[in-house]
Amino acid sequence: MKHPQLFLTSLVFILLSLPTSAQDTQNASGFVYDDRNRNGKRDPGEPGLPNVLVSNQREVVPTDPMGRWTLPVRDDCIFSVIKPRGWMPPVSDQQLPRFYYLHKPKGSPQSKFPGVKPTGPLPASIDFPLTRQDEPFKFKAHFFGDTQSRNTKELDFMARDTIQELIGTDAEFGVTLGDILFDDLSLFETHNSIVALVGVPWWNVIGNHDLNFDAPDDRTSDETFERVYGPPYHAFTWGP
Repeated sequence: MKHPQLFLTSLVFILLSLPTSAQDTQNASGFVYDDRNRNGKRDPGEPGLPNVLVSNQREVVPTDPMGRWTLPVRDDCIFSVIKPRGWMPPVSDQQLPRFYYLHKPKGSPQSKFPGVKPTGPLPASIDFPLTRQDEPFKFKAHFFGDTQSRNTKELDFMARDTIQELIGTDAEFGVTLGDILFDDLSLFETHNSIVALVGVPWWNVIGNHDLNFDAPDDRTSDETFERVYGPPYHAFTWGP
């Protein structure tokens, strides 16, 4: 004798066990736009920018003809715009490009070196302002590798022996290629203030000595870096 009720119950269980469909995936969206008055918010008359790449650290999508982008969202992710040629995101007082939005609703776990504060619910629109700038075919840039300052004394050495020589040079931007510090992440702010004296936008890449070894696990060990610099890996376009 067949048991239709048992079969139906099993079928329902299987269906409930299937992965969530794409239709149920939560998305984030927003605009990349021409911030003509450079105030960091989109005002009437400021058009969206098409074909600009935006990432959630997994997928990368171009903006549509109106400058709109849409990407899947997770509870712990960073949305960032990939700077296109001839455009520039805002920079902080320490010359750090602000090209990203941190989405960590619950924030980072407590640690000796603070991570990201709770960001709360996802905004209705995550917008990225860009402004036009001239970028010559040929240009100069500064690249640092393994600066690895252990303390304020070594930061003073860097300020006197390296940074002073770069002030007033004609570089367009700078990049530090990891190991900004040597484990003491409380020095990020001081380091940034010193490098900012060069007077050009400065991108930063994470290194193993920029990880928070006081974090409870490897997954959250980069969140102090993210609080200061944004995504630990990213891209931008400069020049031709």
